[in-house]
Amino acid sequence: MSLRWLLGQNTGILIVSDEALAVMHRFKQTRLLDKEAGGQLFAQFSGPNVHILKATPPSLLDWRSRYGFRPNRRLQRMQIAKYYARGLHFVGDWHTHPESHPTPSSEDVTGMQDCFRRSKHDLTAFLMVILGTVQSQDGYYVGLVDETGLRPLTAAAHLEAEIVRPLD
Repeated sequence: MSLRWLLGQNTGILIVSDEALAVMHRFKQTRLLDKEAGGQLFAQFSGPNVHILKATPPSLLDWRSRYGFRPNRRLQRMQIAKYYARGLHFVGDWHTHPESHPTPSSEDVTGMQDCFRRSKHDLTAFLMVILGTVQSQDGYYVGLVDETGLRPLTAAAHLEAEIVRPLD
């Protein structure tokens, strides 16, 4: 089942597809030696709703440790162009933390703020998703990052919304 978060006061819903969730869950840090992993999030827009349809897996070119992750930015730029050609828009990043209820580090926030400032886009914020070790929706930190900082989103577990299917 896809997961949902409120984007603000009656401004829309963030819907993360089963496919995107499956990619993130493959890299969950459940064992003592598991390293952080991460990737990019790609979406389609339907009115005020944002549908995350793709989450990219980490690459062999990324730097990973137990408590850190740095993606290969050149590869990420290539992925953005590839998915944009397929009708999907880059909207943010995801990564794992080895804690049950993840919280963003100052490096997480400043890194996303830098990405937001340096990127060419029409978005009001980028999405940051951090996957912890808890199985439920409580095992995620989801927030919006812009020049001013980070705003956490509220889970909307039982909201109904039309799911947009990926383009072939």
